[in-house]
Amino acid sequence: MDKKKNKTYSILNLILIYIITRFITYNFFEIYSNPDVIRPGWHILDLKFLTTDLIDSILHLHSQPPLWNFIVGIFAKISDGDLLKTSFFLNIFNYLISIGLIYYTYKILINLGFKERTCFYLVIIFIIFNPNVFFYENITFYNHILAFLFTNLVWLIILYLKNNNHLTEFFIYLNISVQSLIWAGIHPIILVFFFIFISYKKKSILKFNKSLFYFFICFILSISPMIKNKIIFNKFSTSTWLGINIASTMTNLDDKQCLYQIIYPDYYEEYKNKYSREIEHPVARISKNGLRNSVSQILLSDKCLEKSIDQIKKTPDHYIKGRIVAFIVSHSKFAFEYIYLSPINFNFRFLKEFLDNNQKTKRIKQTLIIIYMILFYYFFIKKIFLHKKYYSDFYGLIFFIYLFCILISHLFNGYEQERMMYQFQILHIIFISNIFKLILSRKKTSN
Repeated sequence: MDKKKNKTYSILNLILIYIITRFITYNFFEIYSNPDVIRPGWHILDLKFLTTDLIDSILHLHSQPPLWNFIVGIFAKISDGDLLKTSFFLNIFNYLISIGLIYYTYKILINLGFKERTCFYLVIIFIIFNPNVFFYENITFYNHILAFLFTNLVWLIILYLKNNNHLTEFFIYLNISVQSLIWAGIHPIILVFFFIFISYKKKSILKFNKSLFYFFICFILSISPMIKNKIIFNKFSTSTWLGINIASTMTNLDDKQCLYQIIYPDYYEEYKNKYSREIEHPVARISKNGLRNSVSQILLSDKCLEKSIDQIKKTPDHYIKGRIVAFIVSHSKFAFEYIYLSPINFNFRFLKEFLDNNQKTKRIKQTLIIIYMILFYYFFIKKIFLHKKYYSDFYGLIFFIYLFCILISHLFNGYEQERMMYQFQILHIIFISNIFKLILSRKKTSN
């Protein structure tokens, strides 16, 4: 049997093992997504809007990039707005995404020089039986699809650095654009960086060619939510969370509205005067039960941003210290410690309670993960600066996105770093796989 067939059979076997495990956990252990996750709130619109008025509702959603709500809306339409059925279809959708993770992770490891059998077992450990994957594929939230898209992007970068193919370059730009339509942390500036890097390598940065055309199309796509928000709301931004998110990083900001502690009032009249817009669509206007899809959030975000900047100017050392502490703390958690959402029958809150009641164990666990993260950063920095040119470019590109998003997240968002770290799990798989490879090679040498 040739190597190509071997790899195909390995992937098919991995997918079969995955399907069997999820069939058992779903049907016999009843582990699946909690439908409450897709009730209307900060990230997802009311299913009745997505079901009956999908396009117009998406156009009038300003608090988030549109694509995740569009995906939810498609399944809501299939389910005729039924919450349980929509949750079920999204859960199955996440399982299909996991199959994509298996496929691309295996191919990435193969192309990074790992043996077929080694790749097979690494995928079993780090995808199929990884509690982080298990956790996020069973919450109907966008981080799982982002983890898949970033893994796919890593694979596309490998392909492009090998063949310099124009079509592969287009898919790199398209992948980044699609991610930016799901999460505001994937900023269009990442697309600009990739275009400059690729053009510099090809010595074509000032030339009109296919690369420029592909970049232009994808860049327009990535900023389309900003253009849409400018036209409809007179505010050129991807989302309206900046002020509220940066306020969440401030422990010395005395404003209960900015710190999620009270339901904010209706700022519609003030918004109308400041932005010279009248918005009548209920998706943009509704403001009940603390939901944040109202135009009032635009004004609230403006107010919180102004107050946060003023506070940072007064006490910059306090802000810097807080961000350093937050960075360290976020690097001492497992991704499944994201306690705001949990799958049915797969809840890790007990772990938090146990660690809170056993501070010594908690400190040991945090210290071990921080040591791991120090080694993680050392590994990638070394690969970028002390390796052959092909690998230097590869590791530099994938690590740039990670560093950019982690930096932005920590500077402008005080919470939920666990789920943001999960999106880049392929980097951890590459790192740990290389550690295994090093250990095995040393054992062989000593023998």
